Amino acid sequence: MSAALVSIGMGTIATDEDGRILSMNHVAELLTGWQFNEAEGRILNDILRIETELTRTPAPIGLKSVLTTGKPIGLNDHTILIHRHGAECRIDHGAAPIRNDEGKVVGVAFLFCDVSERQRLSQAVEDARAFAVEVIQTLREPLVVLDAALRVITANRAFYNTFLMEELEVTGRSFFELEGRPWNDPALQELLAKVIPNNQHFDDFEITAHFPELGVRSLLMNARRLSSSNRLPELILLAIEDQTSKKQDTIELSISETRYRRLFETAQDGILLVDPVTRLIFDANPFLLQMLGYPHSEVIGRELWEIGFFSDIHANKEAFRTLQDVGYIRYEDLPLETHDKKKIDVEFVSNVYSVGEARVIQCNIRNITDRKRAEEALAVAHVGLETRVVERTAELAEANILLNREILRRENAETDRRSLQQQLVTVQEQERLRISRELHDAMGQHLTALGLGIQLIKNGTAITSPQSDQLQKLLALTDQIGREVHQLAMELRPTALDDLGLMAALATYAETWSERSGLEIDLHHESLGGERLPAMIETALYRVVQEALTNVMRHAKATRVSIVLQRTPEMVSAVIEDNGRGFDAESLSSYRLGILGMRERVSLIGGTLTVESERNQGTAVFARIPLRLDAIEEKS
Repeated sequence: MSAALVSIGMGTIATDEDGRILSMNHVAELLTGWQFNEAEGRILNDILRIETELTRTPAPIGLKSVLTTGKPIGLNDHTILIHRHGAECRIDHGAAPIRNDEGKVVGVAFLFCDVSERQRLSQAVEDARAFAVEVIQTLREPLVVLDAALRVITANRAFYNTFLMEELEVTGRSFFELEGRPWNDPALQELLAKVIPNNQHFDDFEITAHFPELGVRSLLMNARRLSSSNRLPELILLAIEDQTSKKQDTIELSISETRYRRLFETAQDGILLVDPVTRLIFDANPFLLQMLGYPHSEVIGRELWEIGFFSDIHANKEAFRTLQDVGYIRYEDLPLETHDKKKIDVEFVSNVYSVGEARVIQCNIRNITDRKRAEEALAVAHVGLETRVVERTAELAEANILLNREILRRENAETDRRSLQQQLVTVQEQERLRISRELHDAMGQHLTALGLGIQLIKNGTAITSPQSDQLQKLLALTDQIGREVHQLAMELRPTALDDLGLMAALATYAETWSERSGLEIDLHHESLGGERLPAMIETALYRVVQEALTNVMRHAKATRVSIVLQRTPEMVSAVIEDNGRGFDAESLSSYRLGILGMRERVSLIGGTLTVESERNQGTAVFARIPLRLDAIEEKS
């Protein structure tokens, strides 16, 4: 037994029931660093020092467990044996009971072996497997591992993310029976079925698959057999590449190239493409060829100066040096000679840009000969126009001087007219006042004396005589003439206007007018206060109200009239409104002398007069006069 244990590299230590060492083989001596003659009789824990690999804490040897239960303990791994001199090795260890002839447990046999190399190889295999898994998982290309029956063994994250599938619904199922059966292609199934039996592979097998959530996808399939030892089944590694976006990009690139080519060929500017290294032209559009008169074959492979763009090769090189340094050059006016020796002027713009990894110089050429001629003609016309403008400006300045003189003359005439008109109004009012007083004083006294004389004669005449009736009629006529003279005097210039002010005069006039017309009249003037207005304003407002009420009596056929006077710190206004038949204010107001007179009187002192009226909607007259002294004095 000792020879067998040595041959398999298993260390053994036997102890009594107190845990003291009774025997120890050579392998145990090598692993622990203790010789049997040194260890005999010592406690097992002193010789066999074992720690747990992960926690590095003392690991239980199992002595008490075996002695108590009489049952062996199987080999344990993930433990470290500490050599007498500090060296370490990984071990598997176990323990079994030692019984005497009666079957009583009288000791324990400990068995342990060095598994460091095995653990290292196992860990290396595990690390390699984990590394391979991580590599597969980090690949952006979807990968699937299939068994010989084409069932999914595993798939990487890219597969699940790309096709929106879950691991539980994929693993263990037939690749061709996955949800939606997206790649259920008979040709693909036939190719995959031959990979393991015939040790075949295939590349870039294209299928079109329809996915419920992704729609139609164009996929490239690549498959390889995964070889293994005889004990493990062989597998298939299937790589899937989604070509949908790439194909779409190819289509869009083709469309873009077609558009570019059409733009290039139909552009109404000349375009040249030049190699920045060789400075040779490698493409030119039809418009440029037509402009220069060259066939395409004579332009390709030549430098710019050779087809007339620069005076010589030195100027050509200088331009290219600037273009290489700055990336952009522009000539507003570059003389050019065409193939048939015709001189033209062109605008030349060139810039450098990248196409993939290559760089290209693009030159845009525009014929500006006609434009230059137009500019020259325009410059000549501009000079002529400037001359004409100067001449016209002088004429206008002279006309402006004459116009200003005429305006000044008319302004002076208007001022004189207004001044004269104001004087006429003043004289008119004064004359009215004089006539009013003469009617009231002289004529009134005469009529009164006449009435008294007639009354005396009547008193001396018999009542029954015919002369008495005649005298009574003459007395009544005399009284009527007196009242009419008094009314005429009041209308010419009421004394109350000068003595008591505007409101007293208007109140008296409104009362008299109401009696004569038989119409109800409302007069409101609360906002005027007790302060008198300037005499000119009071006269103007009185005459406006007087004229407006005269028009109402003559034309309106109204049943009600109202007069409202208002005063603010800046303005005094009068509103005369009736509910009569109205008229077309737009067409008639400018032709009625009464309205014209009111408007002219108000305007003389800086005011305005507005008439609003419609058929059967009544009439309203608005007179507004500013209370600024400067405005009144200016008008006066």
